[in-house]
Amino acid sequence: MEDFNLKYAQHPSLDLLKNFLLKHGAFKIIKKKEIFSIQGKKNLKGAYIKSGAFRYTRSDDKGNEHIIGYAFPHEFLGSLDTWINPDQPSPVTIEAICDSEIYDITYPAVKQFFNTNMETLYIRCILAERSYSVIYHRLLDSYCKNAEELYLDLLNRCPDIQEHITLKEIASFLQVTPETISHIRRKLKK
Repeated sequence: MEDFNLKYAQHPSLDLLKNFLLKHGAFKIIKKKEIFSIQGKKNLKGAYIKSGAFRYTRSDDKGNEHIIGYAFPHEFLGSLDTWINPDQPSPVTIEAICDSEIYDITYPAVKQFFNTNMETLYIRCILAERSYSVIYHRLLDSYCKNAEELYLDLLNRCPDIQEHITLKEIASFLQVTPETISHIRRKLKK
């Protein structure tokens, strides 16, 4: 699943942040369906995912829940907003989709790490730039690709994603109906 977020966490400079979290973070086992962060509430922690997977959702004004992202092993867990601006309430809810192992740490500790020197401040910039790149490519794809192309891209990046999330979740993530995904699957089988 390391290709799901276009390898945003695979930048060599981010190893220092990863090592900081592994050394100073608290190892925790998060059970399936356990909430890590709640939309609209302050979340004072971020994490590094050792194993498992998490779903990012956002509820709209009508109360409809939309899947907006996932995080998998060897990625950082938490909203980019709260990694960069820890005083902001979380814009998303983050939930474990299976039993997971993480190293979590408070944002003030991460902020202190980022403010250590120019190298760690640079890491903060790299984290923001890599996250921005993932988001920007996703925005471009939403304008330039049809549902089938988006689905095929997802399968090419993460061939085993269907083992981790349901058809309904894939549809929500791609902003189409489950029927559209079923239709695409039938078409591809032919």
